[in-house]
Amino acid sequence: MSIRKGVMIALASGLVFAPAFAVSADIVKSRIDSYRELGAAFKAVNDGLRGGDVQAVLIAQSARQIRNAAKAQYQLFPAGSGPRAGVKTNAKAEIWTKPKPFRAAQDAFSVAADRFYAAATKGSPATIRAEAAKLGATCKACHDQFRSKVD
Repeated sequence: MSIRKGVMIALASGLVFAPAFAVSADIVKSRIDSYRELGAAFKAVNDGLRGGDVQAVLIAQSARQIRNAAKAQYQLFPAGSGPRAGVKTNAKAEIWTKPKPFRAAQDAFSVAADRFYAAATKGSPATIRAEAAKLGATCKACHDQFRSKVD
């Protein structure tokens, strides 16, 4: 192999691998941003359920955000976006080493989000509260297994 060909291969390899690191850091940031928005929507639900009157419009809007986030979550954990030096994430390695249980947790959240959305748009305040509690339980179950403890 000529030196020129070797340099070209090395440069090409660098161009192929360098963006993979950038994409990984970007996807982690996107994941964090997405889950912060999801948390804000769930907080709005809890706020809308406080007190005597249920804030139906606020809850329905938040329920739509939650349902959409549940559908989008499957794209937030590609291979190579897990914990590693220089990238801050609370995602545990088990997400990638135990994909079937993680997918089951995602599916449980997605189903609960659909049910919550249906309750928020058509249900009674009691049904909305019950479905919100079930939805919160799916979040907790996933966090307990697949998210590092946050200080």
